[in-house]
Amino acid sequence: MYISSDVPLWKLADFVGEIQDFSLLQEDKWLMNTEVNYLLFKRKGLWHLTMIYIAIENPLKLICRKIDVYNSEKKAKLFASILQRAIRKDARGTLKTNQDVINICNN
Repeated sequence: MYISSDVPLWKLADFVGEIQDFSLLQEDKWLMNTEVNYLLFKRKGLWHLTMIYIAIENPLKLICRKIDVYNSEKKAKLFASILQRAIRKDARGTLKTNQDVINICNN
């Protein structure tokens, strides 16, 4: 994997955050119109659950939040579906992102 020399890796260590780190919390109005999905992946025998919030207008704008770790896939899927229904704005799941906005060329 190539990491650009422009990336300041020394800033990634533990340090006190700055006020601009909270800009996401101040600009949270877009979170009201998001599609909520989940990601499950297995690592070292445990199932990790991550909730993904995708903006309806701009699918490239998203937030991933780690939720919890589960022992079985069935239990992880159950909690993921419960959280997905509870978190999203619309109960029926009618808010969907437009997949054509991204313009993926498969050639």
